[in-house]
Amino acid sequence: MRGSVGIVNALVGEDVEFVAGIIGGSIHEIADSLRDAPRIRSILTRHERVAVDIADGFSRVSNRIGVAMCVQGPGGANAVAGIANSFADSSSVILLQGQVRQEHYGRGATQEMAVAEVYRPITKWVPTITKPQRIPELMRRAFTLANSGRPGPVVVEIPNDVSAADVDPEILNYIPVGRHYRSAADPVDVDKAAALLVAAKRPVLYSGAGVLKSDATPELVELAELLAAPTMSTLNGKSSFPEDHPLALGLGGYPQSLYSTKPAIVFAREADVVLSIGCGFKAAATSQWAKLPEGAKLIQADADVREIGKNYPVEVGLVGDAKLVLRQMVEAVRDRLGGARRDAAPVSAEVARVRQEWMAEWMPVLTSDEVPINPYRVTWELMRNLDPRRTIVLHDSGAGRGYTSHHYVAPVPHSFVGYGGQSTMGWSLGASMGAKIARPDMTVVDVIGDGSFGMTGMDVETAVRCRIPILILIANNRGLDLSKQSQRKGFRPNDEWISLTGDYVAMTRAMGANAERVEDPRELGPALKRAVQSTQDGRPSVVEVLTKSMEPGPTMLH
Repeated sequence: MRGSVGIVNALVGEDVEFVAGIIGGSIHEIADSLRDAPRIRSILTRHERVAVDIADGFSRVSNRIGVAMCVQGPGGANAVAGIANSFADSSSVILLQGQVRQEHYGRGATQEMAVAEVYRPITKWVPTITKPQRIPELMRRAFTLANSGRPGPVVVEIPNDVSAADVDPEILNYIPVGRHYRSAADPVDVDKAAALLVAAKRPVLYSGAGVLKSDATPELVELAELLAAPTMSTLNGKSSFPEDHPLALGLGGYPQSLYSTKPAIVFAREADVVLSIGCGFKAAATSQWAKLPEGAKLIQADADVREIGKNYPVEVGLVGDAKLVLRQMVEAVRDRLGGARRDAAPVSAEVARVRQEWMAEWMPVLTSDEVPINPYRVTWELMRNLDPRRTIVLHDSGAGRGYTSHHYVAPVPHSFVGYGGQSTMGWSLGASMGAKIARPDMTVVDVIGDGSFGMTGMDVETAVRCRIPILILIANNRGLDLSKQSQRKGFRPNDEWISLTGDYVAMTRAMGANAERVEDPRELGPALKRAVQSTQDGRPSVVEVLTKSMEPGPTMLH
């Protein structure tokens, strides 16, 4: 039996749903062995980076491990951008990385690459399987690490002589991990945190991706309702708290985020105690690490002890899985409140008032009849024409992040998939395919700019060929919009570096997708409905919307 069978045995044992990638050279044996595992879907992509993005999007929506595969050398080099993006956002991905035969190491073999050196800074672990008998052991460790503690990518280097080796079948027996391991916080710290929250006059909860990754939304809602605490989320954590809840502040940051809603800005500034759960306090979420409000106390909960107090001093640190920590906090707070909930009506009324003010300020922008179309109108039409409980929206990098995430109301977990640690252009196309594989019952919408689409757009053909019916909404402002804005703030205008052209409707139709262009804002709603129907019929759909550049709105901090 070939060593590659051991790799596939591990994938079968861990209930892997698919492997995405491009075959050749060092991974032919693994691809061939996958033929004997019909439960695992093989997805050929046009680029290795998109294969990783598919695995990434699948992981974010399903909280399972997504698997990609690539050949030695340039295949791995192409995958680096995807792995870096997954690492920055703590996404559970395993990349099976082919390698030349070990006897050729260091001899200048064609396509040899120093895999460990390349990937070590952007992964949780980079094992090399040096002998076939170690396949079960190292694959078990890979699946354990990728989804335990703070999740992240693992790259498994597989030399061709290992996957091609003739091995005793007994050696390749695989015992699945089957679950990820979690820990709770120290009870002493939980008690301190509960005391602070109960004593607070204006507590605020701040929810990050850690809540989504541990399926902790029910516990978060329960704690918010116990304390009558308004709750905001990071971009990566958007949808972790239902944004149609009376206590929802929407997208926010602490002390303030570039794209915070007005309710989040108001309540964050006035909070005396903030409990953050699974938040990284990155640059965009803090407006480049602005100072905390004077007198405010921060409680930080995170699965990774290295995050506690990294960017801001904390009053209490809670090291543990978000779901377990929030359950501890619910019980501790309930004990201190004598089993009763606080009256949330006054706070909910205040949240509603500020939200109404904010929406009134924005309505002329959201409903603008401008031509070219105002990109905020695109988000408004998405909210009006799609059922948010049956829809997953993903955004790409650049200006699209702002006009998509700012107002969109995400009512259930994973109904909006935010990203931004690396902000790799073009990520959302592959990630949308992964999201659709994870939730085939949902309408999956990828909002992507024309610049980002140019990075990965050929993989529309992958969606068509593999029958992954996503809706791709291309906001075409004929250039690199965010780069244009930053260039013109401090440098001489230079259209050579920011202007783009292309007929994306013709391109995507040629690849087999349903596609149409929208130039009149009044046609947006009908076009979206036609596109959704196309995806429900099993055919990927593209709506190209000719938009103007994004402009700062009434309450955007920049």
